[in-house]
Amino acid sequence: MTASEETWVYTACPGWGDHDHCALKTIIKDGRIVRTEKAIYSDPEADEGHICQKGILACRQPYNPDRLTTPLKRIGKRGEGKWEKITWDQALDEIAAKLDEIRKESGSNAVCLWDMPASVPPQMGLIQQLSQRFIGVFGATDPVGSLGQDNGPLFSGYYDFGSEVLAILDPRRIIGANMVIVWGCNPVENQMRCAMNLVRAREAGARIVDIGLVFDGTAGLADEFVGPAAGSDAYLALAMANYIVKNGLENKSFVINHTVAPYLVDTGTGKLARRGADYLVWDEATGAVSAVAPSGGVVCATSPALLGSFDVDGITVVPAWQLLVDHLAKYTLELAESVTRVPAADIARLAREYATVEKATIIAALGMRYKNQGNTYRAIDLLAILCGRMGEQGNAHSLVGTFTCYPVAGNDKAVTIPDGLEGSKARLIKMEQFFMEAQQETSPYRAFICTSGNPLHNQPDRNRWMRVFDNMELVVDFDIWLTDTGEMSDYVLPDCMPFERTDILNSGDYNHVVLQEPAIEPPEQVKTINYFLSGLANRLGLPHFDKTDEEYIDMFLDTDYPPIATLEPKLTYERLKKEKMVRMNVPEEPWFDGMAGLQFPSPTGKCEFYAERLADLGMALATYTPVHESPVIPGEGSDKYPYQLFTGRQRWFMQSMFTDDPINVALSGGKPTTRMNPRDAKERGFVDGEKIEVFNDRGHVVTPLELDESIPPGTLHVWFGWRKRDFEEGMYAECVTPICGPGIADDLAQRWLDNWLEDGGTYNAGYNLMAVEVGTWDAFWDCAADIRKWDNNAAGKEA
Repeated sequence: MTASEETWVYTACPGWGDHDHCALKTIIKDGRIVRTEKAIYSDPEADEGHICQKGILACRQPYNPDRLTTPLKRIGKRGEGKWEKITWDQALDEIAAKLDEIRKESGSNAVCLWDMPASVPPQMGLIQQLSQRFIGVFGATDPVGSLGQDNGPLFSGYYDFGSEVLAILDPRRIIGANMVIVWGCNPVENQMRCAMNLVRAREAGARIVDIGLVFDGTAGLADEFVGPAAGSDAYLALAMANYIVKNGLENKSFVINHTVAPYLVDTGTGKLARRGADYLVWDEATGAVSAVAPSGGVVCATSPALLGSFDVDGITVVPAWQLLVDHLAKYTLELAESVTRVPAADIARLAREYATVEKATIIAALGMRYKNQGNTYRAIDLLAILCGRMGEQGNAHSLVGTFTCYPVAGNDKAVTIPDGLEGSKARLIKMEQFFMEAQQETSPYRAFICTSGNPLHNQPDRNRWMRVFDNMELVVDFDIWLTDTGEMSDYVLPDCMPFERTDILNSGDYNHVVLQEPAIEPPEQVKTINYFLSGLANRLGLPHFDKTDEEYIDMFLDTDYPPIATLEPKLTYERLKKEKMVRMNVPEEPWFDGMAGLQFPSPTGKCEFYAERLADLGMALATYTPVHESPVIPGEGSDKYPYQLFTGRQRWFMQSMFTDDPINVALSGGKPTTRMNPRDAKERGFVDGEKIEVFNDRGHVVTPLELDESIPPGTLHVWFGWRKRDFEEGMYAECVTPICGPGIADDLAQRWLDNWLEDGGTYNAGYNLMAVEVGTWDAFWDCAADIRKWDNNAAGKEA
């Protein structure tokens, strides 16, 4: 090979975490990255690699002069920006000494380690795995329990189908649909794989309907845009369901054979009626009950009743379908129009089209981040359940958000929990409890280590985080940039970029396991997570940190998961090093659909639109519940803050992975603005371009005003991703409703956690990532605020 020849490796795109897990083909020449291209998979997925403008620009990141290249130690006050450059040995010696002091004086649980799973590419790679390993071996507190990020679809999947992730879908399954409803998400700008297949579906004849808050890129692709009021999506879906049932448009065969519709419910307890372990249905042909075995038993009744009331052993029982019909009747088209602002005629037309076309698919991926999102996604599930729209090509249903193929399941636990669950010393708590304790003057926590994520930027209620940091004697940030979190830290340690380290791309890679290899060498003082945590572990006398990255990868690949375990020859790091990617032992067709075969791991083995475990909460059936504080819906919210503050992601930044690239900054408009509907601005006397302040009780943010008709009346929009330094005053994250804040983790969220634990869930993020999701709600968009002209001498001082 000559010096001028090009070589290539695969790299996780730096935008991996949100939520299109793309592998990039990284081209190297003369020791430098010259470009990135889409990955080329092996047949039959050869054409399924994708790349967007962020992935194309990503190869610039290693050469950005603002990246971290040496450890930094704070020498002034936190946030003052005064640093000295130190060596890794000095940093590790001093950090380890402080951790040892804290361990001896206050116990190891006084140290917190934050590793946000979606924050560093590749998701659940070595950074997350080794962070969890350190938490368990050292005995640190893991504060991400019940964080609840994007968790509405997981709640609905758990109760409706018996699995949080059953609704994972290969986006090629969309093709063949006559109608595709994209609900509450924006794949055209954020998820290239889904977007490509939406285009393919439309070319094959599909009509695309986009239901969302703002008119975005997906709305531009769609044939129709429907814009319900913020947080009213459940009401819209339930009104559509009522129309379907009222007009007899349901798929009767599917409803009887694959749902709990004929199952009898004890009206006194709300529980499904049973004899022994068997469930009961009423056979109208015999005038008596008929038993149905659990876990997918066949309904043998000749004529199972769906309506009526019956006496069984002196107990009044009714079919679950009867309860559903009665429940839906209150969601009339007229009331739905008043709540959602969608015309009644449009609701009826959409419901009829969805129910009557030959094939239809709903995609609703992670976009409705309100306190009521659990019931919202259950209401959307109900539409698919009523019409039997699942498990077939073109007749599909996906709420999870990550469009993938067969899941890649490695032996994570060997890496994350070397001593097993019983030997783990980790303190596992709900984030709600962490914040309650960490903000006290007598906080039990003395040190905070951040190995992935940027909580002062990406998490809501920045001022709450500032109070937590104020109580910490030691804050350490491990990152590729000097982030908002790093600026408030005592030590900032430089991490390798994906282009500079070895890892496994183990999710979203179209039936393939892909090796991430270093494209270039990192700067001399830039190190991997293994170097960082092993350096601490060795100084603290901890076991289990004596392996190379390659050895950890072999541990992960040594799995009994059949698609990997049955590969010949055995899948190892050395084989991946030679072949770069290996296709798992999975079928070429049909394309993956978690609902294919209609096998549901629920207690009944059916689609449980009636969740008996929620009956005592009045939530057995999907129900519209008010949003937490957003004031857009008439009669809800507070007159004090009359607008919804929406901080949605945008295609140039996504999270904060690309905010340090000047090209992305320029493409994003060069500076942050607050977008507002022109009608709202006229009513309040605001003009385009003037400086305004968005505020609520938590904080404020100052920006120029941008009038934009794509923003619905009653909503203010500030793009997520801009750094604190980009704002004249405040920051949007100051205002956003806090995850695990007061009033968020309600009885319904707690019931989910309790049921999940009863079903064998393990509250340890290193063992089961669902521990991060259950037990609260993600209410990012559920945020009330007001707006006023900026007066630097008055208004800002009040917020």
